[in-house]
Amino acid sequence: MILDRFAVFGQRLFRAPATGRPAGIFITHVLNDRIQAHFDRLCRETREIMDWRLVHNPWTLSDLVAGRGEVEIDESSARVRQAMKNERLQMGYMDIVLFPLARSANREFVWVLEYDVDFAGRWLDFFQQFSSNDADLLTTTINTRRRDPRWTFWDSANGPCRKSLFTRAFLPIMRVSRRLLDVYEEALSTGEWSGHYEFLVPTIARARGLRIEDIGGSGPFVPWRRRRRNYLNRAKDPYLSPGTFVWRPSMTAYFHEDDTAFTQRAMLYHPIKADVVEWRA
Repeated sequence: MILDRFAVFGQRLFRAPATGRPAGIFITHVLNDRIQAHFDRLCRETREIMDWRLVHNPWTLSDLVAGRGEVEIDESSARVRQAMKNERLQMGYMDIVLFPLARSANREFVWVLEYDVDFAGRWLDFFQQFSSNDADLLTTTINTRRRDPRWTFWDSANGPCRKSLFTRAFLPIMRVSRRLLDVYEEALSTGEWSGHYEFLVPTIARARGLRIEDIGGSGPFVPWRRRRRNYLNRAKDPYLSPGTFVWRPSMTAYFHEDDTAFTQRAMLYHPIKADVVEWRA
């Protein structure tokens, strides 16, 4: 069950299916004036093509189990049991929050955006690139285990498919299809899949014959027309650095606050920590 709490811009709510118009989930575990202003810019610049919902949700399992979040979790599910053993959503279990939220939008395609992602330009220009794209998963830094065997979380990755299909991604921004949401839920219900959600999401999609594409960058899943567009990073580096879309180091200001810090325009940037303390693995 998703609690009935919406952040509204332009009086748009997720009231009914609108398959021709994508929705967006903007998720944050901290809410302050700077993050709110960042969200307002996102809504203002995309209101002609998208509907957004802001979700302020805790990133601790104890809060979710106690019913203090916007997602009511099923403690009996195999995936939630895995997360409860781990005790930290940030270590690979954010899917138990993000995917129910995406399903609640009731759209054919849903963007999921974490609060610390920004775009050095008009958000409308970014999202319009994908208006006619029907990939089931759009995200960043998609790579196979063969090409990136030293990824930190391969040891926990397990699933009933060929190891040649084992794939990872970096998911602070992603777009998922209704079909992927259905396939993902069904796959996890078997109890045969486990590991970091950055492994599970692209790998389950590939194993079930769905189409995945990289938003940009220079990896093997990016179409040539988007090669080295939208973001840059070094996929095999533990911090994904250097680049615009990395795990660390953090930036301290959003684009609308200080555009001089964004040296490459028309690029996604991550992470921006606006009065938010970094967490460490």
